[in-house]
Amino acid sequence: MAGFGAGVHQYLNMLLTQIYAKTTTLLAANMVLISLLLSTRASTLLALVPFYVGSVFFFALSAITSTLVLFPRLHHHDANGLLFWRAILLRENPDAYYASVQALDKAMVEEEYAKDNYHISKTIRYKDAMLRSAITVFVGGMVCAVIGVVIPTVFLHH
Repeated sequence: MAGFGAGVHQYLNMLLTQIYAKTTTLLAANMVLISLLLSTRASTLLALVPFYVGSVFFFALSAITSTLVLFPRLHHHDANGLLFWRAILLRENPDAYYASVQALDKAMVEEEYAKDNYHISKTIRYKDAMLRSAITVFVGGMVCAVIGVVIPTVFLHH
């Protein structure tokens, strides 16, 4: 099954890219909502202050969690590998890396992909769990913002 490892590697990297895209969107939403809430505090009467504070807290926590998701993976796994960028840079120069690649046969290539795919999967599991946590906390912030800011603003100004 030559090429299986490369196909899995592409798929896993696509999943990782999707996690990063979702996370950057969530981080941007958190930052916009925090800014909006902080500017709203001075201009409106906030009847339910604990919900206002809760919404700012939850959005800030979600933003921090999102930032942790975006932090690059820096594991020292498989120091002799030929796929992970840090392992590649452990070679003394491009020629040494090229020589390592030239020495591979099909079975060794699949082994390299299998090792890196395992580590990418672990990274995805961690980052996915962190993203889900950030989304959950974001929803908590939304609930608090609606109860503490939106509803009082709509009903007290009409």
